[in-house]
Amino acid sequence: MAVSINACPPFDAGSEPIDQWIQGLRKAGVRHAAPALILALERLRQAEISAEARLGLLSALKKPLLKTCAGLPKPLSARGGTHSERGLSLEQRLYRLMFQNLDQALHQLERSQFLLDEEAIQHQDWVMRNLFRFFDRQLRYATLWETPMAEGSWRDLHELHAYLRVGLRPVAEEPAGTSPRPDHPDRELDYKQLLLFGLAGAQCAAWARSGVVTEGLRGWAQKTVLKEPQSLQGEMALFLVEVCEDSAPRWKQGSLDRDFRGWVLIPPRDYTERLSKAVNGA
Repeated sequence: MAVSINACPPFDAGSEPIDQWIQGLRKAGVRHAAPALILALERLRQAEISAEARLGLLSALKKPLLKTCAGLPKPLSARGGTHSERGLSLEQRLYRLMFQNLDQALHQLERSQFLLDEEAIQHQDWVMRNLFRFFDRQLRYATLWETPMAEGSWRDLHELHAYLRVGLRPVAEEPAGTSPRPDHPDRELDYKQLLLFGLAGAQCAAWARSGVVTEGLRGWAQKTVLKEPQSLQGEMALFLVEVCEDSAPRWKQGSLDRDFRGWVLIPPRDYTERLSKAVNGA
């Protein structure tokens, strides 16, 4: 039975109607479930609901979305296309919409209270973890099938990292006698892994798809540095991460002669040497 978007209940109707709608998605098959999920996620972005309700819905939609994406057909051949939403596959659109909804939820959660309590911190960690995971899915799909990323994807990722650096709410002071809270996962490490993978894909997609890159990515990211551009004026041959640009890091062969909003990416030598060999076909 095909699932119509009309079957999706209002997002403020409670969890039971949504759960029943999700059950219907499982019976519909991926070709019907994918468009229904796309329309639901587009509607969710416009819904005026609390941060907690939004997070609950995104959590409920995550599993059926991933199952749907796993069952969708992949491109028959690697080919590019126009850099527009019309050229995206259903799978790409689902990953992109999930990222956008999670980003919206993060900002709403941050605005909902001045000091984050323990529950809000857990919600924040879940949102950030999934933001990076869904961008990773977008990036790997684009690299594997040689398709363009959805418009605005890289710009949103750069803006997210800038926001996480300076925009997070302070944490409420823990009561005396409670155990210290574990440190947040290192989201800068996640960001640097995506930058390195994106750089590899932009310079040599075949190398980016290799197991060498996948296996070495975390270790390289741990040794990678992001520096402010002001400190590297006049330096030659740099990888630039420009927040306002909708792109992976880019190679600037000449000297850095201007300031910009973003960072200079400095990978470890092992990464740059391997990348150079891959680009030159060595």
